[in-house]
Amino acid sequence: MSIAAVTHKYVFGLKGDVNNNIAYLDEQTIVYPAGSNVILYNTENKSQRFIQAIDKSEGMTAMAVGGIKRFLAIAERGEKPTCTIYDLHSLRRRKTLTLSDMESKASI
Repeated sequence: MSIAAVTHKYVFGLKGDVNNNIAYLDEQTIVYPAGSNVILYNTENKSQRFIQAIDKSEGMTAMAVGGIKRFLAIAERGEKPTCTIYDLHSLRRRKTLTLSDMESKASI
């Protein structure tokens, strides 16, 4: 018996309370948060690719695209605030940074 899986096809909206919530990767690709995802939207062929937030996250607080536009950093609130670095070509998580000594639930 196979297990059914749910995948995103298209996501609408923009999460407005995230700092630096919109960025251009190149002439045709826009990066922005929507819900608990980061969307890479190609304006030419109107397609989307998705980066899902960490499961234990309570939401994004900020995002930033690196100078060479290869990496994306996402700050997330939670019991242990994290900053996660993603490779924008493969959409894989490269590194997760945490501050375990911090009393706060969010980082910006």
